[in-house]
Amino acid sequence: MVKKSDRPHAVSANNPCPFLRALVATGRLSDGREPLANVATVVSTVASSGDCSPALPREAVFAIAAVANGLGPLALADTQWNGLKLNALRGGPLDKKGVGSRILNARGAIDAKQVARLRGFAKEKLGGDGSSELGLALPELRAFMDANFARAEGRRRWIDRTLMIGEWPVLLKVMGKEGVGSRYLALADVIRLFKNRSFPERMNKRLSAGA
Repeated sequence: MVKKSDRPHAVSANNPCPFLRALVATGRLSDGREPLANVATVVSTVASSGDCSPALPREAVFAIAAVANGLGPLALADTQWNGLKLNALRGGPLDKKGVGSRILNARGAIDAKQVARLRGFAKEKLGGDGSSELGLALPELRAFMDANFARAEGRRRWIDRTLMIGEWPVLLKVMGKEGVGSRYLALADVIRLFKNRSFPERMNKRLSAGA
């Protein structure tokens, strides 16, 4: 069972991951230390509540979490034995340090201009039920990630473009909807994730039903 609180929890600005921020805000993970095994279980369970029950392997989540607080021997040992510090992810090896979307700033606040910029990459998508909405399928997400990488010329690392693959395409897999022709991320769901630190209601219902 994945724990959840109806009252939003405070989230540290030093947790820059929108997905993890939502897990903390909803009480599924602590803002401080969390055992790696619990992080892997919670992330995988919440991911499986998406449309078509997407799978994020626990082993892969565990491995990523194990290095998120640092790659040095002491940092790796500390995370392995004492757990992941979700309030100490900013500045770590997986933090793109401004090379990404920049929707969330270093203070944990939303940059409205960057939200508007993301909207510019979205296109009208037709859902399986015949409804339409703005969304981003894989081609739009690739264009967005390429543009983010390009504007960071002079301050980017070679690994930053690779790290992006672990962000937006994974959100597409977990939170995406099955549209006509392709799966897409509803723009409204992405904005809600960043601004409200919450998942789509359809995912919440499935999580509650499986609790």
